[in-house]
Amino acid sequence: MASIEQRIKMTANELEGRLANDNGVPRNIRKGAADAVNHLMDTSKATDLRISNAINVLADLSNDPNIPMESWSAIMQILADLESILKDVTN
Repeated sequence: MASIEQRIKMTANELEGRLANDNGVPRNIRKGAADAVNHLMDTSKATDLRISNAINVLADLSNDPNIPMESWSAIMQILADLESILKDVTN
């Protein structure tokens, strides 16, 4: 099984590929996704704080009434991945 840091990096890469760098996604969603990636990759903070900050950003994005269904689905999948990682970190 991959280490916590490897899982965080894979999730950040998925977030970048599916949302942050996709020009078909609205600008505010791309910016929020990029912010979440920045939180995940900020190794100066504790791992659980990095993940929690990214979860908060993505949860806010998921409540946007104008979000396309594909973007919402991607966010929900990534949120589930991050919550799983957070659970492993806190145990």
